[in-house]
Amino acid sequence: MPTTTWVIFYGLMGLTTSSLNCPTEKSHPVQFHLVRQCQRALSEDALALENTSSLEECANLAHEMRGLALNYAPGGPKRRKNLYDQRPFGKESRKQQHIRSRLNVFEQPGEFFNCHVLQCPQNHTFSGMVNDSRFDYYSLYGRPSGWYTKVSCIPEVGLFVVYTQPSIYLNASLTCTNSSEFTGSLAHVASEARTNSLAQWLQVFNRRPQMETNIFLAYVGLVYNSSTSLSPLDFRNSQQESLQYILNKSIQITSQELSNASCVALTPQGTWQTLNCDRELPFICEIHTARPVSTWEHSHSELDIGPNAVFECRND
Repeated sequence: MPTTTWVIFYGLMGLTTSSLNCPTEKSHPVQFHLVRQCQRALSEDALALENTSSLEECANLAHEMRGLALNYAPGGPKRRKNLYDQRPFGKESRKQQHIRSRLNVFEQPGEFFNCHVLQCPQNHTFSGMVNDSRFDYYSLYGRPSGWYTKVSCIPEVGLFVVYTQPSIYLNASLTCTNSSEFTGSLAHVASEARTNSLAQWLQVFNRRPQMETNIFLAYVGLVYNSSTSLSPLDFRNSQQESLQYILNKSIQITSQELSNASCVALTPQGTWQTLNCDRELPFICEIHTARPVSTWEHSHSELDIGPNAVFECRND
């Protein structure tokens, strides 16, 4: 049967909205959590390097830039100097000073900026951390000690795990939501930016050495169900948010037919394909950000004290 191509627009509003959830900016609150004290993550690919007057201002900048983690130096008498910067005396010290003098400000951000907005958080190894008593490290995802080893970060988007072993949609969804390694769900793709970013990620995945099977279709978190959907194009995510609210630009969907339950798979070309939910396919899980807390600026609920953590410095 030939496929049909649909182009969905935001203006599909001739429906009753009584059973739909309409997402707002407060639907999915996110918050940066203190993960490491007296350390900063390397920031060669930082989204922004700035001087801010407070942690809250730095966090707001990170939200604006879609950063997933940040370094912040609170300042004050006890945090003004890096206690771990042990510079030797004599010729070697002068040599080190000469090297430093040839670096520009962006090559030594710890010396000039107190707010570093980062593309991605550190994984469970914290291999990209530097001891620096002036800084603390924060992440939207909190402490990563339980993360699955094959987590991939898509900068400015989120953390994802791809499962190459095919599964029907229901089992794929349960694998994501019931994982002992992370808290998550099938990947949220209902925006042009997310669709394109995940599609590009699949392209990169398929260019890897052929130790794993290439992925040409992967289940994501969108499904049509005739018992709950209000129109043939009313696809819902796991929060029961409808496409008619989420989409702000056109996205192409291909389908052979729309059955009573049709699930969405993503292609590496950035299109969605609707399929019978009993078809077995690879799938993509998305790791959720850590749960917000009311006193986030002083909360240690996500503080990591594992290997290579340090405790010698304290906030004022």
